Amino acid sequence: MASVGTWALSAVLAVLLPAGVPTGAAGAQVIDTTIFLAPVRVTVSRDAARSPLDLPYGLSRVLLDSTRAATRRASLTEALLFVPGVSVSTRYNPTQDPRLAIRGFGARSAFGIRGVRVLRDGIPLTAADGQTAVDFLDLESLGAAEVFRGSAGALYGNSSGGVVDLKTTPPPDSGGRARVSGWFADGISRASLSGGRALGGFGMQGTLTRNAGEGPREYSEFESTNALADARWTALGGTSLQLTASLYDAPRAQNPGALTASEMEADPTLPDSNNILKKAGKVVRQSMFALQGARTAGAFSWVANAHLGWRDLDNPQAFAMIELDRQTSGGSVRAQYDGGPAGRPVRLAIGADLLNQSDDRLNFTNCAGLTGANRPPATCPTADDKGSLTVSQEERVAGLGAFIRGEVGVTSRIALTGTLRGDRTKFSVTDRRATDPALAEPPPRTLSAVSPMVGLNWRFGMLSSAYVTVSTSFETPTTTELANRPEGVGGLNPDLKPQRGVSYEAGVKGYHGAGIRYDVALFRIVTKDELIPFQVPGGAGRQFFRNAGRTSRRGAEASLSGTAGLLSSGATVTWLRYVYEDFVVSGNDFNGNRVPGVAPLNFSGFVSLQPSWGLATVEAQRVGRLAVNNANTAWSEAYTLVNARLAFRAPTALSLEPVVGIDNIFDETYASNVVVNATGGRFFEPGPGRTFYVGVRMGTR
Repeated sequence: MASVGTWALSAVLAVLLPAGVPTGAAGAQVIDTTIFLAPVRVTVSRDAARSPLDLPYGLSRVLLDSTRAATRRASLTEALLFVPGVSVSTRYNPTQDPRLAIRGFGARSAFGIRGVRVLRDGIPLTAADGQTAVDFLDLESLGAAEVFRGSAGALYGNSSGGVVDLKTTPPPDSGGRARVSGWFADGISRASLSGGRALGGFGMQGTLTRNAGEGPREYSEFESTNALADARWTALGGTSLQLTASLYDAPRAQNPGALTASEMEADPTLPDSNNILKKAGKVVRQSMFALQGARTAGAFSWVANAHLGWRDLDNPQAFAMIELDRQTSGGSVRAQYDGGPAGRPVRLAIGADLLNQSDDRLNFTNCAGLTGANRPPATCPTADDKGSLTVSQEERVAGLGAFIRGEVGVTSRIALTGTLRGDRTKFSVTDRRATDPALAEPPPRTLSAVSPMVGLNWRFGMLSSAYVTVSTSFETPTTTELANRPEGVGGLNPDLKPQRGVSYEAGVKGYHGAGIRYDVALFRIVTKDELIPFQVPGGAGRQFFRNAGRTSRRGAEASLSGTAGLLSSGATVTWLRYVYEDFVVSGNDFNGNRVPGVAPLNFSGFVSLQPSWGLATVEAQRVGRLAVNNANTAWSEAYTLVNARLAFRAPTALSLEPVVGIDNIFDETYASNVVVNATGGRFFEPGPGRTFYVGVRMGTR
């Protein structure tokens, strides 16, 4: 079906650009109906709310109910599909988060998100070691996302690829609001209830969502419950407060694992049989509380926040049974001045961040499925699946960073921005199984960096700008990456280094005519000591990590969207050449090879009609052929997906929106995610075939 999918993609491309540009008949009088729209304001840049046209880097804002209206809110893929430079690989595995990458950073992730800092309403969801879990995020509660595409080290410290700041839909400005939604797709169901109320300057809201079912593959049953409470208060005089609390309970999630190419071709719904034998899965309980406040007084503003969280994880895997109790905490402060003479603004911001993380880790031998001579009494002394204790340690991470950012208007149209940040991340461990005191308390590892950035922004039109930026990045290994040692001992890997990079970027962005938007960026990124995953024979799929000497990225990303009457369309394309420049392992020279896990080409496009009765949308996505191992001897083939959906808006007192849709219309077999450098050829996690779904949203207007 690949040829059919490619033909469909070409058909979508043929109508994308004309849909955004009004035309007239030959010789007819053309009336200028140009409308200048004010750019949206963003806050992810650690500035006060600014237009993206004033900032010297790639920045995208997604409004979930308008950019992709009537979606299922089933994954971050739906939310970020049309953001240039961003790739979200949904694993369709209820035990794993999506693999989120920006310009290739984050592609190494075996689970969770690496290399990209994730926030919710400005509160970091990324832990002190740089790892992010997003399984507890209730997408029904989100209204927007802001994506900073590029090296984020100078502003946010321990991250390489950028920042995703997810925005909760705010409480109603007045009165009350109540909404209910339900979705069903091939055995998976979700029900969500939310409500909010405004009382003067005080607003509050809550969301409760229940998910259950079985994924598109066998051995992928799951159930989970999310709850979010959000209260906000705004007082006269420029003071605001926000208090949020989130709870997550997932008592069941099965792990179908990855397949070989021949297994995926034979039946992409199959699981890895060893995962069934070993009862691979996870149970998660998580809670998080956050408080933040802001105040503005004339040209000065202040922002401060604090958060506290707990995560309990029971995670049987083929190589071990893992129990992890995690506590996270942190806070940040920022002060900013916005002043200067008219037409020559001066902005200055200073701030600091503190993050702490404490992991209590226990690993046991997984004895599930072992019988007879294959069940040695030393490691499996009882009839339980949980065998002998192999790891018992407490891992602690403390991260401290401070930054200063200045912006000066060189002229009324040109602004120079500079940022300097210093970071210090300390990793320490207590090995409770070691009898030697020196081994029980090994020396801590302290990883530090100074990350500068400088950029020049030129507003060459009322609604257009161009920029150039040189920035740096710094990213530590996570505690899991440091703790997973091929030699099978406890403690932290003393040889694993942080990766550091320098990025050069130039771009143009703006608005034209009746809602046409464009964004183009070119970049080159050189990274030293990049963190690369690998597996070892007999390791049962366990991931270890090493540093590559040097990698380089050369890329371009672009997006264009527009409207013409009731019709809207858009397209996003990312091209990336991501290669090893200095990487030799055990005599194997990988120089010049593509870094695995990153597609050299990503395209997505849509055409949407929004008459008074509802919505009709066709979307297409093309992902290029990508390497799955360092040697480039195995590849995940290119694929094209075409989706469509219809939504109806009933003319009733209540807002009623039934939705029907089809994903993967041409039933293409494809790998939605890959496991980089896997042993035994188990590289591929298949995506679902043709999927029908129905849903309904109902609530007060």
